[in-house]
Amino acid sequence: MGVGTGGTISGSARYLKEKNPDIQVLGIDTYGSIFKKYKETGEFDKNEIYPYITEGIGEDFLPQCVDFSLIDHFEKVTDRDAAIWTRKIAREEGIFVGNSAGAAMAGLVQMKDRFKEGDVVVVIFHDHGTRYLGKMFNDDWMRERGFLVEEKPTAGDLLKGKSLSLVSVEAEEPVYLAIERMRQHNIDQLPVFEDGKPVGTITDARLFDAILEDAEVRHQKARVVMGPALPVLKPEDKLEVVATRLGNGLPAVLVEQKNGFGILTKQDIIGKLK
Repeated sequence: MGVGTGGTISGSARYLKEKNPDIQVLGIDTYGSIFKKYKETGEFDKNEIYPYITEGIGEDFLPQCVDFSLIDHFEKVTDRDAAIWTRKIAREEGIFVGNSAGAAMAGLVQMKDRFKEGDVVVVIFHDHGTRYLGKMFNDDWMRERGFLVEEKPTAGDLLKGKSLSLVSVEAEEPVYLAIERMRQHNIDQLPVFEDGKPVGTITDARLFDAILEDAEVRHQKARVVMGPALPVLKPEDKLEVVATRLGNGLPAVLVEQKNGFGILTKQDIIGKLK
């Protein structure tokens, strides 16, 4: 747990160690605070003191409530890691906590090598996220301090929010069905499948040329007018890979999914990066 004035961690530690002396009590400190060095050396080093952003933990003096004899270890956490974990807890766990909670989780991850299989770890969340709406939960505030790391989306990320049902045609189906589906869904390309695998692509340009040459092509099999199959990407492929494939003049790319395929076009990328 985070250590500020020290009452919570010292009181909890005293009670728990009375019940089981083997319980380890781990305090989370921040850079700019004197707790960790004082615990390890007994020295109050003023050179350890400098301004920091993390709220709710750390001090530039020794509060009387902090019982260092009950705290087995102090772990320092950077302002950036504390802020990132504050947001991460809300986003991934649905728990709207504050900055000291983020620091506590960041410190826990840093200390993972202290634990072995079967250990039980309890993390105390002191504060609520409403105090930090203009700070850690504000993207502009995070960017100004260099805390916000915005990873470029993957192919799987770009698919989120799109319809999971891929519009396609079977190679043995007639061309007129492909035309109807393209018109119904207002699309200009259609993947062609055979035995669950992509084997080709029908585009409006290919259809136009084929019908001008022979209007009866509508009743032939889709494989007659299809071009090469669209490239198939993995969900974890980065934006650069998607962009490179689409930049080669392809109308779209397919993305492997658990139950089939998704499709991405240039418009999908533009929409996500707006």
